[in-house]
Amino acid sequence: MQKMSPTQKRPQAIDRIATAVSSLIFPPLAPLYQAFIEQKAGINEKRAELLRKRENARNEGYAAATRLMTPSAEQLQTIGVSYLELINKQRSSKDE
Repeated sequence: MQKMSPTQKRPQAIDRIATAVSSLIFPPLAPLYQAFIEQKAGINEKRAELLRKRENARNEGYAAATRLMTPSAEQLQTIGVSYLELINKQRSSKDE
C-alpha cells in the first residue's frame, strides 16, 4: 500500500479554497507597493500645492501690511513725518 500525502487526500474544492484563502492572507506586494507609491505621489502634490498657497497668502499679507504702514504722498504732506516715526513719537510720549 502506498501512503498518500496530505495534499493528495484533499478534494479539489478544498485545494481551491486553500489557494484562494492563501492569496487573501498573503497578497502580492507589487500591486500594493504600486498603490502606495501612487498615493504618496498624490499626497506630495497636494502638499506642494498647499505650501504654495500658504506662501502666496503670506506674501500677500506682507505686501498689504507694508502698504498700510507706508503713507501715501497725500498723507506725507499732511503728517510731515513717516507713519513709523509718528508711531515712535506716540510710543515715546506714552512712556514719559
